[in-house]
Amino acid sequence: MEIKVLIDWILKIMKFLILLAALIASAVAAVITVIPDSSASKDCMLGYKAHCSFTPISTIILIIMTIVFAFLFIKIYWKKTSPTSQGEHQNI
Repeated sequence: MEIKVLIDWILKIMKFLILLAALIASAVAAVITVIPDSSASKDCMLGYKAHCSFTPISTIILIIMTIVFAFLFIKIYWKKTSPTSQGEHQNI
């Protein structure tokens, strides 16, 4: 029984770390796409030489991915640790 609990805990931690890494990586990549780069081969769609030549489109896609990962992260992990999810209701 102890091994099953340990394996479940390890899997939860791994899922948490993978989701957090995906969230951080997509947010950083969204910022990196708009950075000007003089060594770029051609101008981006915004008219300057950016790190990514598909700058507005790739940035929007990465921002949407960041929002999805953040939503999943909040829904899966943050709500489970809130006091109201454990049966303690707040009197307002």
